[in-house]
Amino acid sequence: MKQVISNFKAGTKICQAVLVRVQKVGNSSNGGVFARGLLEDNSGRIPFICFDAVLVDKMRDLEGPAAFMIGGAVDINKFANDMSLQVIVQRLENLVPEDDISNLLPHGDFDVQAYKNKLANYIKAVRTPGLRILLETIFSGNTYEAFVNNPAGTRLHHAYIGGLLQHSVDVADLAVALAGQIEGVDKDLIIAGALLHDLGKIREISSQIGFPYTNEGRFMGHIAMTSLMVQEAAAKLRIPASRLEQLQHILLSHHGDNEKGSPVACATREAFIVHYADEINAVMNQFEQREGKGAWEYNRMLGRNLLMEKL
Repeated sequence: MKQVISNFKAGTKICQAVLVRVQKVGNSSNGGVFARGLLEDNSGRIPFICFDAVLVDKMRDLEGPAAFMIGGAVDINKFANDMSLQVIVQRLENLVPEDDISNLLPHGDFDVQAYKNKLANYIKAVRTPGLRILLETIFSGNTYEAFVNNPAGTRLHHAYIGGLLQHSVDVADLAVALAGQIEGVDKDLIIAGALLHDLGKIREISSQIGFPYTNEGRFMGHIAMTSLMVQEAAAKLRIPASRLEQLQHILLSHHGDNEKGSPVACATREAFIVHYADEINAVMNQFEQREGKGAWEYNRMLGRNLLMEKL
């Protein structure tokens, strides 16, 4: 059976394909060099350290996460206070076509077909003709295929194949539930905004191993790209300008305010509903991203310890 990171034990010698994320390259106190970071597969991640000057130079040149065949030893991290493990990397080799890398693309634990069906049903539920046609136009062809396969993040939330589909549909579920408790809201705008809010991530984040950011993604970000993609699709359709402006406002403000990366702050009921639905779903997904085995676990995205299981 293939060994996976979640099963590593102290004293184990490893030689397998993993994803390498370099966090720091520097000089050690004895005059040598070192590199440290994380090794990952779809079972979890583990810190690594490397003191081999040739391998450190190779890691220094990496522009982002990359897959390699790693050799080394699993040991107790003597600098940690919790007896956690780390890998001392002694080999770093490029992958060859026959290497098995099936464990390097994480998949979410959800029914993909059921979520595809929910996406289709939400589109059908939109009664405003212009918005429904816009959704049908966007969620078709290559855009649809990318949307149902892409992750919704590189690491922080829904960072797995199909994560964008799951996140967007779950945000629509939450937003529709909220809309049912609030008077005077446009449910069609809420559904469209929820399904489309992260559309630009299909161009911002690659679905290749490591989910690296694209050059376009680094230059523009998914919020701007989402707005442009929707505007381009809408230009071929007859959508009332006021309705399109309100939809664009939801998309451009879905992070809530300027400090969180939105070009504009929420100013409509619909925008607030989609924003909070998006935020709640991203937070709840953190409870699915376990790295340790204890009841409490520190979460980097939220900057706090979370109770991962009942005491």
